[in-house]
Amino acid sequence: MAARIEGDQGHKRALARAAATTIRPGEFLFLDSGSTNLALVEFLPEDNDLTIATNSIDIAGAVLRRQDLKLIVLGGEADPIIGGCVDAVALQALVQMRFDRAFIGACSVSEEGVGAAQLADATFKRTVIARAERTVVLIANDKLGRTAPHQVAMLGQIDMLVVEASASAAQRASLDAAGCRAILVADPA
Repeated sequence: MAARIEGDQGHKRALARAAATTIRPGEFLFLDSGSTNLALVEFLPEDNDLTIATNSIDIAGAVLRRQDLKLIVLGGEADPIIGGCVDAVALQALVQMRFDRAFIGACSVSEEGVGAAQLADATFKRTVIARAERTVVLIANDKLGRTAPHQVAMLGQIDMLVVEASASAAQRASLDAAGCRAILVADPA
């Protein structure tokens, strides 16, 4: 996770900036563990009465530094590769919440859907999606068109994909054809 935080900051910030425009005042948000979702914290609208729940140690620290945001941290055993908690303790807390909008981290997005590298992480993400009114995935081009070992969701279960402006028209068309509800293109900063 530490290595992912440092890489491709410009792309992650562009995705985060675009995704932040979808957030409405008073929402209860879930920010899944991931370096792109960490970048989203900087762009969350100020003084908008937002409550943020997260399973990520790094995201929790970033939210805590923002005086205008309320924070709920899902605990459990922190997985250093994932950068957060995805065990039974975290799942138990998760099923007691209902989110207006969830930002899901993804290892891959293709016509087959959203994927994760680890089984526990995929299970956790599926539960987040089930507890959210709307689900958003921010995806960098290097993860677009790839597959991962564990299925998180079909594209029809994701309300919005936020993709880089440099994603090809063919890539966006294949996602659309696979059932993606909406695609928001993040212009470079």
